Amino acid sequence: MLTIRVDLDYVPWDTPDATEFGHGEPAVLLRLLDLAKQRGYKFHFFASNRTLRAFPANAEAILNEGHDIDWFCKHPEQADDRFQEALALFSLHGHVPVGMCIRGAWPADNPKFDGIEELRFLSAHPGVHPPHLLLFPVETRGMREGVRGGISTRGWCDAIKAHMREAATRDRLVTVVLRPQVLAKHDPKLAYVREILELAQAIEMPMTTLRERVKASL
Repeated sequence: MLTIRVDLDYVPWDTPDATEFGHGEPAVLLRLLDLAKQRGYKFHFFASNRTLRAFPANAEAILNEGHDIDWFCKHPEQADDRFQEALALFSLHGHVPVGMCIRGAWPADNPKFDGIEELRFLSAHPGVHPPHLLLFPVETRGMREGVRGGISTRGWCDAIKAHMREAATRDRLVTVVLRPQVLAKHDPKLAYVREILELAQAIEMPMTTLRERVKASL
């Protein structure tokens, strides 16, 4: 199975990311929603607190298009403090997050994640994690990390596709992490994203969201 995880963290005043990747996230987000609508895809979006504050209409559009959306926790070492704000921001859309994602692995010095029993799952790199959260490990490299590591966009795409083929033979879940702000610079027309989605169809790898996987595990 394939999950397309779309991390939303763009705000116009984030100078370091804007300098590196530009301000194209809003346009690419619309392209992703349009692609999903045309092809019948369902993506799993994750939004940070600052993005929910700056662009409340994005969450509304994502929900209206039938996608799943949960919490992107930028600072897991401060997750307990930031979660209540996330709940309040999601509640403005009549929505309750049931899971969260982080960029890398869960910090080993905060294994319990006290006070956030409402969440059910975590999308993160393999490693330690709060025991009450179902971990969906991310074993592929995101485009942002790939290009920063000197990998071309073509190389990143080919590595994802190779991982998908191997995972399909073992019936394993593959999570591909996308950042619209990064796509705006390195794949603005979503050509590589389309390749990944078309391969999934060709090898009969069904798409799912992590929310759907949690329901299936009950």
